[in-house]
Amino acid sequence: MKRMLTLGLFVAACMFVLVACQGAGSADAGNAGGSAAQAVQAYLQARVQSDLNQMINLSCAEWEAQARVEATSFKSMQASLDGVTCKDAGTDGKYTLVSCQGKIITSYNGESRDWSVAERQFKVVQDGGDWRMCGYQ
Repeated sequence: MKRMLTLGLFVAACMFVLVACQGAGSADAGNAGGSAAQAVQAYLQARVQSDLNQMINLSCAEWEAQARVEATSFKSMQASLDGVTCKDAGTDGKYTLVSCQGKIITSYNGESRDWSVAERQFKVVQDGGDWRMCGYQ
């Protein structure tokens, strides 16, 4: 039981980091013409699917290492997005800020948990015509 609690806390911490890292791209891997908000939603979708390659494709170079960490955090869980919508929320230097509403639902060993995606804003940059997730505000 202690091991499962520790794993749950680790996953929760990774989740918060992941949510902050939401990256570039639209719902497609190639997101030319997409918006920063679409990039974050695509990153979150890749996250719940533990799709490492897609998460890296949607991340800026500085965020790729963290995307690798976040990709593994839900690997052993059944995860899904519930009511997640994102919108541009301003700028911070070179970053476009994106705020989201909704939650990520995880299930592990018969236990279900909800993770709000509204707790942080995502930092997104445009790189080569594509929006890329680059961290959290």
